[in-house]
Amino acid sequence: MRVVLVTPGFPTSLDDHHKPFLADHARALAATGADVTVVCPAHPDAPRRRDVDGIEVRRVRFAPARIEARVALGESYRVFSGLAALWVIPMIARLTLAAARQARNRVAEDAAVIHGHWWFPCGLVAVAAAMAAGRPVGSVVQVHGSDAAVTTNAVHRWLARRVLRRAGAVVTVSEDLRDWAASLLPRRGGLSPPPSAEPEGRRSGPLLRIVSMPVGAERLGTPAPAPPDGPVVAVGRLMSEKGFDVLIEALAHLPLPERPDVVIVGDGPDRTLLAALAMRRGVTVQFAGAVAPAEIGEWYRRARLVCVPSRREGFGMVVAEALAAGRAVVATRVGAAPQFITDGTNGYLVRPDDASALAEALTTALQSDLGAGASSSPAALAPFGPQAHAAALLEIYAELGGG
Repeated sequence: MRVVLVTPGFPTSLDDHHKPFLADHARALAATGADVTVVCPAHPDAPRRRDVDGIEVRRVRFAPARIEARVALGESYRVFSGLAALWVIPMIARLTLAAARQARNRVAEDAAVIHGHWWFPCGLVAVAAAMAAGRPVGSVVQVHGSDAAVTTNAVHRWLARRVLRRAGAVVTVSEDLRDWAASLLPRRGGLSPPPSAEPEGRRSGPLLRIVSMPVGAERLGTPAPAPPDGPVVAVGRLMSEKGFDVLIEALAHLPLPERPDVVIVGDGPDRTLLAALAMRRGVTVQFAGAVAPAEIGEWYRRARLVCVPSRREGFGMVVAEALAAGRAVVATRVGAAPQFITDGTNGYLVRPDDASALAEALTTALQSDLGAGASSSPAALAPFGPQAHAAALLEIYAELGGG
């Protein structure tokens, strides 16, 4: 099986903290014997072609280095606004040609699939490249959450509808996103039926499946008891959707003697704004900066409790990782968090963007000693591991390729 992954960015090494779940995804597929190549936009600190832990990564130039750098750092939806939006045209064209070439030139008799992450721009690229490859090539569009969130007007929805409907399969990372994708697909009683219920040649639209991104549990180490004097740790990119400003406001709601030590691990465009907010609200927060994926387990081990105050998540990798590391989690009710967290057992769930509710949940969790250690069982997390992830995708690829 030949798999071409089209992504808006990809780690430059296993120590790169930007989108490590994409590296886990590619490695999980490669571990099954699939021939995996990644096609993505250029990165200022990486050569045009490089192997990352055995995965061939081809990076495509499309714009001045300053534009490419921001895209590589996950700011595509901020970059492509105003006149800068014109750069999306050469990016889509160059990625499409590169992906089609990889699918066409490296495949003989094996089945080929082009798998685009985020419906725009890489899902659009996957669909176009599969058509341009000049041979039967399946296309998969994966929706992660931010791409659905920015689909805010009639033009966006028109384009998203055409991309999803022309894909061979649409994969989402949560039930909410599945429902969003289903609203754009042909009406067939709601969702696509299971393969056994759909005769060959009778499908009127793409397959629609839920496949979460893999939880990289091997980076987390063996779960250990939480230190009773450890901090509350929050992990993620410093940007509005992650809700770290809500966490700071929640701390300001608490009397000074009841405020826990808080460490936010990650970097991003909102660091200065968050530091200013903490100072203005009289809240002490440590900003630890970005860490390599292999080091994130150490921060979970230091934590008494993990907080995930996101306004939105497609899946919510930090919740799954923290529970796998044996830490209780206070999180907002977004993404897959409700699948993992049971109130009072391994954490608490609150409404997003509600600082008062978050403050109350943090206090309850710490006073009830949930922070002393809680986790999801291995059985509960197994469906989100690399093996299950790869197996689910290979089943979809096989359906597209006819076996």
